Amino acid sequence: MRVLWITTNVFEPFYSLAKGKPSRSASWTTPLFYSLHKENNIQLGSLVPILKGEFQKVNVDGIVYYSIPKKQKDLENRLNNKLIAYYQKAIDDFKPDIIHIHGVEKNFGLLRNFVDANIPIVCSIQGLVNPCFNSLKVSVATLNLCKHRSLKNWLGRGGVKNALKNWRKFSIIEKEILEINQYFIGRTLWDKSQLLSFNQSAEYFQGEELLRDPFYSMTWSIKDCTRHRVFISSAAYPLKGFHVLLKAVAILKKEFPNIQIVAPLSAMNLNSPILKNILIAEDYSNYLNKEIKRLELADNMILFSKLTADEMAKEYSKAHAFVLPSFMENSSNALGEAMLVGTPSIVSPVGGVMSIVKDEESALLFPSGDYRMLAYQIKRVFDNDELANKLSENAKYIALKRHDIAKTTEQYINIYEDVIELHTKKNKAENVF
Repeated sequence: MRVLWITTNVFEPFYSLAKGKPSRSASWTTPLFYSLHKENNIQLGSLVPILKGEFQKVNVDGIVYYSIPKKQKDLENRLNNKLIAYYQKAIDDFKPDIIHIHGVEKNFGLLRNFVDANIPIVCSIQGLVNPCFNSLKVSVATLNLCKHRSLKNWLGRGGVKNALKNWRKFSIIEKEILEINQYFIGRTLWDKSQLLSFNQSAEYFQGEELLRDPFYSMTWSIKDCTRHRVFISSAAYPLKGFHVLLKAVAILKKEFPNIQIVAPLSAMNLNSPILKNILIAEDYSNYLNKEIKRLELADNMILFSKLTADEMAKEYSKAHAFVLPSFMENSSNALGEAMLVGTPSIVSPVGGVMSIVKDEESALLFPSGDYRMLAYQIKRVFDNDELANKLSENAKYIALKRHDIAKTTEQYINIYEDVIELHTKKNKAENVF
């Protein structure tokens, strides 16, 4: 079975060979890709549009890697004729039995309109722009980011206002992607409900994700963690709710003055020059900077740059609690990583999160945006080792089953076979008439 993956990022064996400005593969696709590669009946190909790249075909260890050139905003707009021609060239060369498109929030989901109708295409649902667009508006409703915009933001570059503009535009393209394709892979009741609201005739397949190796081997322990250390793995934009965590920690600091927030905010320097903030910083970063100072949390912050998988797994194991305060998520990989390590987790029950955890069993829940309730739930973990251990053990048990390597690999092989069979029958039936 010849399977061609289309993704936005380059897998590591091809990275040093790729021309242009490639971005490295996302953590949730790599383990599955190479697990499938080990199967005898699978021939894999990878197709990636690369900024300032060129058409390439490279065979590394039996995998065919293709790259095609793209411009800066090619993936956020409708497919142009040049891109279509490059995609078709690679597809014609590889001759796939099935094409697997990763994500409906990029425009290559529109390829169904341009690819040979006999080739089935299955789309993995990762994020969904349409519902996240509304949640992004909610997440900033009380922040008054207007007064935190830099000159760059006022000129229409970066910032939340520009993000909303782009998401609104792409939501129309995403709607078409969901409507014209027939086969989809999802992981939660939420993404299934969103898909079927756009396309009631879509075929939906359950497909879990694999995580990187270090998270399978790392195990959290109440004896070895750093007490009162809170870890959050994403804080780049307001949809992730970092500002909610800040207010919660400000409450907790009264009782736990040594409380620590570990966060990926390398782009935000608490001591950055005022002129830099005025000219080129992002509005949300400026807001967080001022909020941290207002709440007197600067001494409680541990900011890190991009971490390796090993370093990230260690951060989960060192934390007393992991927090996911998002205003919208589908199937959060960060939550999956925390559960696999066993870090006690406090999460907002939004989107697909409710398909992953159970309140008081594998995580503690709090209403999205409610920082007072978040503070209370974190305190419960801090105060109660028995509760922390229960959450840890239950979460790890669930995650090991959910992200089982052999079962997930078999699951995707079965999905590919089922889609090919369904598509063949559908085409035969249509040709009869």
